[in-house]
Amino acid sequence: MKSKNIFWSVGVILTIVLAGLSLNLSKNQSLEGMVIFTRIPIDNFEIQKNNLTSNFIGAQIVAIDPNNPEGSEIILTTEFFSACSPNISYDAKRILFTAQQNENDNWQIWEMDLETKTSKKITDFKESCFGPNYLPFNRLVFTKQMPESGIGKIHALHTMNLDGSNFSQITFQPHFDYTATVLKDGRLLMLSKQLFPESGEMVYMAMRPNGTKAELFYKGEIGSILNTQSYETEDGLVYFIESENKAKNGGDIISIHQNRPLFTKENITSEITGSFYSVLPTQSGEMFVSYQASESEPSVLFRFSVKDKSLGELIYSNPEYFIVEPLFVEAFTRPRDLPDDVDPEISTGLLLCQDINVVALQPETSSETVEATKVELLGIDKSLGIVPVEEDGSVYLKVVADTPVRFQTLDENDNVVNGPSGWMWVRPFERRGCVGCHEDPELTPDNFVPFAVKKEPVSIPVENSPETEQSSTNERTEQK
Repeated sequence: MKSKNIFWSVGVILTIVLAGLSLNLSKNQSLEGMVIFTRIPIDNFEIQKNNLTSNFIGAQIVAIDPNNPEGSEIILTTEFFSACSPNISYDAKRILFTAQQNENDNWQIWEMDLETKTSKKITDFKESCFGPNYLPFNRLVFTKQMPESGIGKIHALHTMNLDGSNFSQITFQPHFDYTATVLKDGRLLMLSKQLFPESGEMVYMAMRPNGTKAELFYKGEIGSILNTQSYETEDGLVYFIESENKAKNGGDIISIHQNRPLFTKENITSEITGSFYSVLPTQSGEMFVSYQASESEPSVLFRFSVKDKSLGELIYSNPEYFIVEPLFVEAFTRPRDLPDDVDPEISTGLLLCQDINVVALQPETSSETVEATKVELLGIDKSLGIVPVEEDGSVYLKVVADTPVRFQTLDENDNVVNGPSGWMWVRPFERRGCVGCHEDPELTPDNFVPFAVKKEPVSIPVENSPETEQSSTNERTEQK
């Protein structure tokens, strides 16, 4: 009896030792060449159109060997109640992700060392944070929920160092803004949707990491749903998921070229039945996709052939989870580090419009072209002033930085000719220019010096303008 107890005790000790060795091996196992993805319990998966921030309850970040998925599964986020939205560093040694450590925590940004599998908390705000992406030189960009102000659940982009220093807000509009990717030329691509004064369409916008030069990058059909993640290939193609069918949970794989994003759209999967939730191109040309064959089953991980526009090998599936947000563990070229000309010591930026009467589309209600002679700037809750333009239609303005504004053009009788425009802002010391109002995005400016720049810029808000009070009244009447 005594010998049996001894053997039993030895067996228990060996089991514990082997389990410990297995755990240590998995912690130190290299993930190079593996696929990392998010898996979401089927009962907690919200369809893309209703879950812009990707805060999937109970989600886990998992790694597998795509060439040997059976038995290679490693759950990377066992210490978290929920974790999703992984983004890999340029050297493929770390990932950023969004997580709740405990069930009732706000969502914050964490970073994991892929060799040791240990994580550290990057953000610690009262509000939730989502969608982290690496920037050059140990910085990151992410979206942060803003304090409630009565005009919607605004989310704005922010940047900071990985050690928590040098925190800065970089978008300033009543929108939902969410980082989609960092383009190879150094610009950020963000998903943006207007929330105030009315709900707008989902669009992709591109801008510099300091929040300057924000402009429209891609806009789909009216009502289309865009994914919060996109990826650019070495040859300049940007891939993402778009749904033009509101009955579908997911969408189709779309490609556009970075050089002409508004005019190079191609639907890669229009002939494939089912829905796609994520797309990941790799440097080798291979592509991984999250695909759902029917609404009665969850999405799974497939290889995909862009050349043949067809699904390839099934890599991973689990009937209890939706599989989304794949990453491939491989190093890649760091995007350009764009110069930062924002000067926090200066409280304004400059705006130049070459001719407010240059428009892409004429009003459909009139066959005659009405000439605008003034421009009005609108703030969140009031008019910021009316400025007469020069004889050539140009106007030169000095605007308070980091403040959302919209434009509308007026005729001699203060009737609205065009507008209001979408929201925009200028950063401190930023210089921005445009050809006209509602312009063709590929229109190049004529080679002449506008009259307006020969004078000092007009300061906005306009001080003691008799037209401001009347214009604000007109705006309120029109909104009613």
